[in-house]
Amino acid sequence: MKGNEMKSNIPCFISIFVWCTGLVQGSEGRLKAWPLVSLVLLFSTVDFAVVIIANFDTTGLKISLTLLLALTLASVMHFLMSRMKRRLSILLLKLQYLPPSTKERIFSLLMLVIFLIPVAVAMSVTILCDKKITSTAYAFGKEVENQWAQIMLIFFKEYIYFLTYPTFPCLISVLYCTICVRCSYAIRKLTLKISLCSPEQFGPSEQIQVLRYKEKIDEILKITQEIFSVPSFCFIVATSISCYSILGWYLICNAETIQLIEGSTVGVSSFLCLTVTLWTAGTLPVELNKLKDMFYEKTFSRWISFRFLSEENYRNEILNKPYFAFTGCDIISYTRNSVFAIVGALVTYTVLIINMPGL
Repeated sequence: MKGNEMKSNIPCFISIFVWCTGLVQGSEGRLKAWPLVSLVLLFSTVDFAVVIIANFDTTGLKISLTLLLALTLASVMHFLMSRMKRRLSILLLKLQYLPPSTKERIFSLLMLVIFLIPVAVAMSVTILCDKKITSTAYAFGKEVENQWAQIMLIFFKEYIYFLTYPTFPCLISVLYCTICVRCSYAIRKLTLKISLCSPEQFGPSEQIQVLRYKEKIDEILKITQEIFSVPSFCFIVATSISCYSILGWYLICNAETIQLIEGSTVGVSSFLCLTVTLWTAGTLPVELNKLKDMFYEKTFSRWISFRFLSEENYRNEILNKPYFAFTGCDIISYTRNSVFAIVGALVTYTVLIINMPGL
């Protein structure tokens, strides 16, 4: 995919992200940054595992293993997405046939904000922490004498950890949400177009045009499901586990300032990205049902009002379409009900922890 083609399909920051991370096919002769991205994601996961082993402590072992799982799943997401780069390139090209939504600009700016999160956290931790103790932990138990070396080591480790998780999965989430928003907006516009037609005007040719346009949207949804099914499931698992573990850790342990900064960043980012992703993806089934209802209403109204017996009945062409919702590995359906289920589970989890003996 050529750079100018990609920029015409999706907002600027998102197009830069998918190209730099190697999620789409790049132009020949251009500098490729994705091998470095792959190396950073893999290095942060392995390095964090070694840090846990070198500084083995049963007190925070559960939360450390949870974060290690989240880092691992982030690397898995990148690996799975990079294998689908050709399909994603095709998907982004097909999106040019759908009208862009104004909400996409918000997601593009949100991507820039998310990208700056690891920088802000790394700087905060580096300034506030005990540099000697923290640098020793990050150096696998070996003491670092030089103060500037301590600062650089702490900043680097904090940055790559938070870049891998939660930043990278959240960036993938923004890309996913952008595709969902554009498809939802196209379906909504199509529904509005049908609603503005009178039953007399909504003849066979108009009905066929609607069905052809919907077929384009269905193809985009199908490709999106193929690409994001497994990566989105990894995202749901990583963010859900992070939310629960961080919440439990806060309720049980007395966190220090540094731990509050790190935990709050992981917990809040995970929770917001999880809920926004499920809510945005869950908008599609709602819009598709509205389209089906409107199409049926207009065609049925035309039939009972004018009795055009010679006309073909196209109602079944859209009504017989199976119910559609994005899924993660055909295990979790991304609907708006999923958001309330996760929030409900989080509240239940909180109550159970608070009511545990000894707390």
